[in-house]
Amino acid sequence: MSKCLLSVVSTSVLLTSLLFIPYISNIQALPVRDGKEMSFFNASNAIYEGNGEKLLNNKNISLIPYFVTEQKYVENGLLNGVENVTNTQTYLNTHISDDILLGKGNGTIETMDGQNITWISSDIGRQIDDKWVFNGITLFNNTQGDSLSILNNSIALTKSQSGPILADYMWLLE
Repeated sequence: MSKCLLSVVSTSVLLTSLLFIPYISNIQALPVRDGKEMSFFNASNAIYEGNGEKLLNNKNISLIPYFVTEQKYVENGLLNGVENVTNTQTYLNTHISDDILLGKGNGTIETMDGQNITWISSDIGRQIDDKWVFNGITLFNNTQGDSLSILNNSIALTKSQSGPILADYMWLLE
């Protein structure tokens, strides 16, 4: 019985939090160090910048109790501003409403010489100005490749927008 109650409480807290997301707009985290504001989420501070994804596959998984879709993408990008990489991505998205979805993703970032690292992510997406905007967190696994070693077992905050010419960003947490 307590597992059921915990599940109901957890679901209620999550849904309540999601209901407030539309009312929180354009808030930027501006940490302060030595009395000066710093913009951590500036594109120039990103470890990864994708230059727009290409949708490879889109399929409906379920309609009940929520609409669930699976999308597969490929995206070219830059790691550390210099390393050309390809990011293959698969997302399972649960549409909580017409304007909010929860996404769980996984994928692989691969360098031009074949080194790669896998990742998993959780994201919340909101419909803003006819495009989806996602904020999330990504966990990288381990790799033997030198050029991707900066990502070994690291966590990144992410921001992405749906569309072929919209950039995606990742910022490593220290």
